[in-house]
Amino acid sequence: MRFGADAGGEMSLVFSVTAAAVAAGCGWHAHRVAGRFPAASEPQAAATAAARASVARPAGRRAPVLTALLTGTLVLLVMIRLHQELPAIACGWLVTCGVPLAIIDLRVRRLPDPLTGGCFAGIAALLIADAAVGGQWQDIGRAAAGAGAAALFFAIAAVAKPGSSGLGDAKLSLSTGALTTWFGWGVLLTSAFAAFLLAACYGLGMLAVGRASLRTGSLPFGPFLLAGCLAAVLVRGAAGA
Repeated sequence: MRFGADAGGEMSLVFSVTAAAVAAGCGWHAHRVAGRFPAASEPQAAATAAARASVARPAGRRAPVLTALLTGTLVLLVMIRLHQELPAIACGWLVTCGVPLAIIDLRVRRLPDPLTGGCFAGIAALLIADAAVGGQWQDIGRAAAGAGAAALFFAIAAVAKPGSSGLGDAKLSLSTGALTTWFGWGVLLTSAFAAFLLAACYGLGMLAVGRASLRTGSLPFGPFLLAGCLAAVLVRGAAGA
């Protein structure tokens, strides 16, 4: 019997709830973590001051509770849906790192290196460990190729058309690319499609309410990259991954 699994090979309820509780504790501090990353630069001083004030402003009593509930619920869903322990923990790690990353990107259009790097390091370590346990080295090879392909795509986009994406998206896609491609190339493509679809819907909504324009509007793509990855992996898990 592998750790965290019952006699049938599936995640035990105790292990799943414990993982969700730990993640919820991390989610409680997501806003505090996000507040440590103010905007690096803005074209106007007024925009800089406004962005920093927004980050520094107390999030209120409900925000930590909501982020804790969101993080814990998502991790619990991951643990219930996925039947491979270490990949499930890797996905839970993506959620735990992804909540503060999404908050920061939505607020100040940044994906800080400490969080994207820590996210990728944890996912890589867990997937390598699972490959070593099961002897499935072809899976880790495919995951590495998927991570590289996703990162290269966003890096080229950032250089070719500044503003369409950033290098932070390329660094985050190392994590989402590795995790999705672990389950198959089709999961990576599904993740990318879902991310761009969600971003397009968000952009159209912002245009509709007058909070963005076709000339100057920019989207924080990190939250959609994370959401697309999570959705694709959960759908694959529900199908019996």
